[in-house]
Amino acid sequence: MWLALAAILLPQLAVASGVSETFTRTSLLLILMITLADVCGFIFERLGMAEILGEIYAGILLGNLALIGIDFDLSALLRSSEFMVYSSELALVLLLFLVGLESDMRALLKVGSNALAVAATGVVLPVALGLGAGALLGYGTGVEGWFVGATLAATSVGITAKLLGDNGLVNTRSARVILGAAVIDDVIGILLLAVLASVVVSGEVSPLDLLWIIAKALLFFAGTLFVGQMVMPGVIHIISLNKHSSVWTGFALCLALAFAQMAHFAGLAPLIGAFVAGLLLDDVDFHVGDALQKHRLEELVKPISDIMITIFFVGIGAQVRLQALLEPQILLLIASLTVVAVLSKGAAGYMVRGEGFDRPGIGFGMIPRGEVGLVFASFAFGHHIFSPDMYSALVLVVLITTMIGPVLLKPRLARF
Repeated sequence: MWLALAAILLPQLAVASGVSETFTRTSLLLILMITLADVCGFIFERLGMAEILGEIYAGILLGNLALIGIDFDLSALLRSSEFMVYSSELALVLLLFLVGLESDMRALLKVGSNALAVAATGVVLPVALGLGAGALLGYGTGVEGWFVGATLAATSVGITAKLLGDNGLVNTRSARVILGAAVIDDVIGILLLAVLASVVVSGEVSPLDLLWIIAKALLFFAGTLFVGQMVMPGVIHIISLNKHSSVWTGFALCLALAFAQMAHFAGLAPLIGAFVAGLLLDDVDFHVGDALQKHRLEELVKPISDIMITIFFVGIGAQVRLQALLEPQILLLIASLTVVAVLSKGAAGYMVRGEGFDRPGIGFGMIPRGEVGLVFASFAFGHHIFSPDMYSALVLVVLITTMIGPVLLKPRLARF
């Protein structure tokens, strides 16, 4: 009832207020989005599911109010507001920055062959099967098909890690394979995004141009990481002279934005630069406050990232067209891609060699897609690669896999 009332009054209040219409409309929109996202996130967490699902579900509710007779087009409001458009883009930068922070490069270099084999299979199979399903169902085998495969290749390490952590199993052999493979998945996925995004932006598709794009992406990764490792310790030392924690929040934000812009100047997606910025700072402890207590940078960025990323996920849900579910072809697409998503990651678990591993459990732990997959889908939709129906189908596939993964994994935890 309150949701419907807020949706109905939002345009009228914007007109009737004494302040600017843009300010009022944006403020009321933020209140509505964040409040509903928090409520839905809380409900989903109480049901044992990820908070991210609740935030996306809140967006789906707001974006489909027309189905119950409420004339409130959230998608149009989001697209017409420069602030909301920028907020979503900033959220993507912060999201990839945090993914980089959580990706321990030293640990990746030491990861076992089992995690590497699971990760590689968990990327190749979804991409190949996604392209194959596209050819059979007729939704395209070009760039669109590659983006579908890339969306299905991502693994949400956070969702599986939380389940393993709650059961005290993070340090088991099978769990270490899952977590290592999931992080490698993200890194490979980001490289794939770098290539696909550059193809989209530049329109270059010849073999020679494609090789140059790949080389450029690898050079950007290697060059920025090399220079950053040399320069960053000195920068960290200078900033440490300021004992206030707020300076680190500002530093992290500026670093993510600066690297995002550098990637843009290099002809790559800004998201790639943000990811590299996070990699530079992974596992760094920052001394802040009078007591010189150590804080993880994620905690200092959290006040900004929580709000921005919530807006992003609500916006993702708002673009989903539930009317598409009435079309048999879309239902077939969702069912087919869900089967591809589950089987391709499940099969990856059987790449493990040696004794003492729960191979089905490892495969089930790789099934949730989560935030990185949504980044691919959002980028493709924003650049008109995905139609509204394809985008809606993929977001729903991500939601389904994020719910299926923990359900399948829980019975296997006793074997870890």
